[in-house]
Amino acid sequence: MTTVTRLLRNADELATSAFDRAFEAAHNPWRHLGALAFVCLLLVVLSGIVAYALYDTSVSGAYQSGLRLQNDPTGLGRLLRGLHRYGADACMLLTLLHLAREVLRGHFRGVRWFSWLTGIPLLWLLWIAGITGLWLLWDQRAIFSVTATAEWLQALPLGAELLARNFLTAATLNDRFFSLIMFVHIGMPLLVLAAMWVHVQRVSRVRIWPPRSLAQASLAMLVLLALLVPVLSLGPADTGHVLQRLSIDWFYQFLHPLVDRLSAPGVWLLAVVLTLALALVPLLPARGQQRRAAARVDPANCNGCSRCVADCPFGAVTMVARTDASRHPAQAQVDSALCAACGICVGSCPSATPFRRGEAIVSGIEMPQTPVADLRRELQRKIKALSGARKIVVIGCRQAADFEALADGATAVLTLECAAMLPPSFLEYAMRMGAAGVLIAGCRESDCEFRLGDRWVKERLLGQREPRLRAAAPLDRIEVVWSGRDMLGAGAAVANLRGRLPDSNAPDAHHLERIDAT
Repeated sequence: MTTVTRLLRNADELATSAFDRAFEAAHNPWRHLGALAFVCLLLVVLSGIVAYALYDTSVSGAYQSGLRLQNDPTGLGRLLRGLHRYGADACMLLTLLHLAREVLRGHFRGVRWFSWLTGIPLLWLLWIAGITGLWLLWDQRAIFSVTATAEWLQALPLGAELLARNFLTAATLNDRFFSLIMFVHIGMPLLVLAAMWVHVQRVSRVRIWPPRSLAQASLAMLVLLALLVPVLSLGPADTGHVLQRLSIDWFYQFLHPLVDRLSAPGVWLLAVVLTLALALVPLLPARGQQRRAAARVDPANCNGCSRCVADCPFGAVTMVARTDASRHPAQAQVDSALCAACGICVGSCPSATPFRRGEAIVSGIEMPQTPVADLRRELQRKIKALSGARKIVVIGCRQAADFEALADGATAVLTLECAAMLPPSFLEYAMRMGAAGVLIAGCRESDCEFRLGDRWVKERLLGQREPRLRAAAPLDRIEVVWSGRDMLGAGAAVANLRGRLPDSNAPDAHHLERIDAT
């Protein structure tokens, strides 16, 4: 991991831990930025449908439509306007924060390039939808924005001057203008929804909805904001007079002061450069990061159970017809272009068990860099090297932190690409080998680098997901800590586990013989 990448990850870790102190980990809004943006978009669409039924798409009636809602004595019109406006602002803000967090976490290259690239047009679509909505109010803020946008468009050598004149003169401004703007304003959110669908196509079990309590709290905040700080129209638009000083919506009208500062061609150049920069980010070389080989299927050991398909976070594994003479009708197949090399599929494979006879065990699906047989040998070797009465094995996630710092004479560390890569049977195997306890340490809860690792670990240990930890396994000797980069927290978890373990735990004699033999 490069220094820049480490600094970015640490920045995200600080933000995440700050929110964790105020919220439960699973309800941390910093972890649900994309889902919250989607909820705000739906709120805007639904409130927009109601507003459209009450809107008069004409030069003379547009301003009065907004004024009627603003002055509604029941307060419902004020609520409708506020939810629509503040929901749109929140959607843009959350989208930008979501993009920033993906940058901090480095989620723009590898298998995530498609989601990153398809997310860029969403920013422009949201901006167009938002700024055209402000125009429909047809107040002094709207005429200023229309005029400033027209001047910006004139910098394009595409006949935009004619379009600008249609915006600026009262003689050419008619009801068809508002019909056109309404068509654009309605069409953009539909395009956004379609683009969002494309955006998540390569992600399994998409987290579209945030936790219910978080969604309800967000809605309550928007309702309070709409009622306490109502959205008010300025004076009616006058095509012959544009105010030079007025308040603007900085989420969508930031462009206008920027044009004044940099000039219209300068802003076009800036917009093009920033868009291209975002699009080309996935091509940046990842120094110090080696591309791991994709998972490989061994048909001779694959029984077609499809657990790897169900557990893969990026839909890289599918079931296909057998390529051999096995009695099983199907086998797994890995699309290397979609595989994140997280190894979660290995942890879900029923044949990836250390209790199989023979030294050269092969799982139905394997990570070429760390075959199951190598994991078993490494675990045996490290446990054999431990001393003391309360030996502990730490299963550490490479994405979270360098847990090797926890290793000492009584503590062995086995580092994996993801904590969910280890089949549950390895935990029981480690304790039969002589470990008094096992600690699983990984990314922060609900914030797995590979999206689903912590969830699958918890469900497997609780017996809610295959492969399950056997009911007879000593759960009291297994500790799970989602510490992320908090090494102090991980160290405290090791001490806590060791403190509650029995004084000794001798390995099974039969397994000692196998350790010596291998």
